[in-house]
Amino acid sequence: MTRREQLVRAVLLVLVLGVIATLVVVDRRRGDDLPAGVDAAATPTPSVTIETPLPSADGTAKPGRPGKPRAGATEEVPTPPPGIEAIACRKLQESVDVRVVSFNTHRSFGGIATVAQEIRALDPDIVLLQEIDRFHGRTGGVDQVAYFAEALGMEGAFSPNVVQGNGQYGTAILSRFEIIDSGRFPLPNSAGGEPRGLQWAGLEVGGQEVRVYNTHLQNKLVGLREAQARHVAGILAGEEQPTILGGDMNATANTPTLGPLLAQLVDAWPVAGSGPEGTGPNGSRIDFVMASPTLEPRSAQTLRSSVSDHARVVVDYVVPASTDCPTRKRRA
Repeated sequence: MTRREQLVRAVLLVLVLGVIATLVVVDRRRGDDLPAGVDAAATPTPSVTIETPLPSADGTAKPGRPGKPRAGATEEVPTPPPGIEAIACRKLQESVDVRVVSFNTHRSFGGIATVAQEIRALDPDIVLLQEIDRFHGRTGGVDQVAYFAEALGMEGAFSPNVVQGNGQYGTAILSRFEIIDSGRFPLPNSAGGEPRGLQWAGLEVGGQEVRVYNTHLQNKLVGLREAQARHVAGILAGEEQPTILGGDMNATANTPTLGPLLAQLVDAWPVAGSGPEGTGPNGSRIDFVMASPTLEPRSAQTLRSSVSDHARVVVDYVVPASTDCPTRKRRA
């Protein structure tokens, strides 16, 4: 059970007890409020515990044990008003500010500790990483996902696209929010192309699931890259949850590659971007963060890295309050 679910249950319990106490008080006063001529004894009353004074040795009365209910009294447990659970749930639904970072780390060849520091300096909530190694000889056999998760105090999920012996190479998602589920969709490939994938993770944000996607599209074969982007768009077309997509697209916004994606999601940069926009080695904006229209981008910027050939993309979103109380859908 999540902390939010525990809080909802606690608030519901307090509200129910408050309603019960109010109804009991109203019932006890009912007889005093009856119109003249109405027999209060004929009006049903709730069960009441009476303290019966016991005589003391000197003849005075002193408090004794609780007495039995009055004859004819019935025990009633007031029923909480209908809809109280939904009311309490809605009270707890609030919008959430979320900072998303997308970063092609260049396999951390420039120093994994420096890469971690450059991420930490941005104070992100969600991090989408590309070019990540696990147990690969070229980067010292380090589990980079575990390293970043521990260094940043976040949960981590890894999606391998290329496996060579014990070494793996792919993408990673890091999150301050609970990772509910995670997985990978393979993307189309052809002769001469490198295996690529679409990583996803379901995160619990503000009492609802936000679906986060991370990808690194083909860099050399234009036709294959466009086919991969169309495949990603087809997957996202069936998405019902608030959605964020980020990654290294190896294409600019005005190309056919990005067209199918931008037909569904909103590129944060034109809405909220400021400062230099270049992210790739040649200065083009090829790294993106985009999201469902319901997610409002408040700010977007790119920050050059001292150890990677790609800039870090930083976007601040407002995730609106959930309209469901509560529901959680998981991808099979």
